Amino acid sequence: MSGLLHTLRLRWARWQMARNRANFYHDLGASLHDHVPLVSTLRKYETRARERGSANALVYLEILRGLQNGSLSGAMRHIATPMEQTMMDATQTAGDGVMAEGLQFLSQTVEKVDRMRGTLLKALAYPMFLLGMFAFMMAMFSHLAVPVLVELMDPEKWPPLGQLLYHVSLAIRAYGIHVLVVVLLVLFVFAFTLNRWTGTVRRRLDEHFPYNIYRDFSGALLLVSLASMMRAGVSLRTSLMRIQTFASPWMKWHVRRILLNLSRSGNPYFGQAFQTGVLNAQMSDAVLDASERRNPVESFIRTGSRSIDLMMVVLEKRSKVINLTLMFVCGLVLGLMFAGFMSTAMALQSGLRGKA
Repeated sequence: MSGLLHTLRLRWARWQMARNRANFYHDLGASLHDHVPLVSTLRKYETRARERGSANALVYLEILRGLQNGSLSGAMRHIATPMEQTMMDATQTAGDGVMAEGLQFLSQTVEKVDRMRGTLLKALAYPMFLLGMFAFMMAMFSHLAVPVLVELMDPEKWPPLGQLLYHVSLAIRAYGIHVLVVVLLVLFVFAFTLNRWTGTVRRRLDEHFPYNIYRDFSGALLLVSLASMMRAGVSLRTSLMRIQTFASPWMKWHVRRILLNLSRSGNPYFGQAFQTGVLNAQMSDAVLDASERRNPVESFIRTGSRSIDLMMVVLEKRSKVINLTLMFVCGLVLGLMFAGFMSTAMALQSGLRGKA
């Protein structure tokens, strides 16, 4: 029982640390900037948390053990994302001064990524909520309201909109479960293949919704990761090879193609190597333009650092379009449902008056 309690406390502490990792990175970077070793800082945090009875002491102790046996990126494997592990791994090999700047830059990047992820979740969660509520209303209407109307009046005598509503309700009652199973299966397949599916067909799908959202999000993370490592003095090719260590199968496929394009002697600018479909047109043009500048490395670093800000603007615009489109469709269908119900109710009322 004590072992289970320890595991639950550790997982809870990891989750809390992951939520506040931007501040954690900033504090570590500030300590390194003041020439305080990482181990000393982490030991102080662990002692303070243990004296206060906080579960965070378990996480600090876990990071300390991992740091003594390897690198900071490996010690943070349960908290940091693969992109953050790559950036930490690159800065740690360049010395404490570079790592201090890298951690503070990583802190700012994590804040931007979290905001971008929040924007992405809003863009997807609200439409899914609308569709779920709409499906629930349709199911309740088909199972509760329509049968009552059928008992009061023969559906053949219903007005045109009412008959349309009647046939839709029949389809929902007969095949509603099957449709729900198919939708859930499609969502599962989409989520499973999102970071695994590669190839020519996937590249074409990445140009369209909803795959293009994942493509743009991952492309922005790729650029900011490369910018962070190149700030630390790591070459572009080495940075790409390090990204492969923690990347998903989808990203590894693109990185391998980028490395292959870089090895070809016919490409005068390294920006042409990124024409693999991993970036949208706007970011791809920005990378190509940066590679043609007088100082291409500095230009690429600036472009990568701005990629998240540009991506947030794109996601906000797409979320507005998606939300407005779904609201219009749901409002139109609900209006037709209401019109069909009201016309049927009025016809029923007229029939009852005629019988009276």
